[in-house]
Amino acid sequence: MAIDKVDWHWESAAELYREKHGITGEFTQEQVDEIWLLASNHIGLFMKWLIDHNLQGEDADIETCQKVRDGLMTGSEYLMFDLDGKFCEEDVNEHALEFVKQYYENEYFNDYGATCPCNEHNVPCYSFISDINDYNALRTRIDAAYKKYKDQ
Repeated sequence: MAIDKVDWHWESAAELYREKHGITGEFTQEQVDEIWLLASNHIGLFMKWLIDHNLQGEDADIETCQKVRDGLMTGSEYLMFDLDGKFCEEDVNEHALEFVKQYYENEYFNDYGATCPCNEHNVPCYSFISDINDYNALRTRIDAAYKKYKDQ
């Protein structure tokens, strides 16, 4: 079952991209690719956290996950290229699945908004691609939530 899908966020990201860049016609392929990454940013950060904590699904490609850990691939790129833009239950280790379902649905977006540039600079959440500093700020909150979950 899907936890989140990039295509659920495509229209909002595309609309914002049009406004930001004054585009009225068709998008180029390069623009489409960028919009997909913008729409996947929030999911990609969470995917990176899962991979960094070795909580990805058991069928995840080991070499690709290592690229994410090493910073050679972003969580968004992993999501788009390896998971076809779909974050599903099978993409999470069975030991962390209950946490992911509870946290992602109930707390994650608040933590994402509080730590990413969309809050700090008052910009819409689909208008930027996070960097390592954004991830590190968010990671601290996810780590705390995961610790609290495990300590229950």
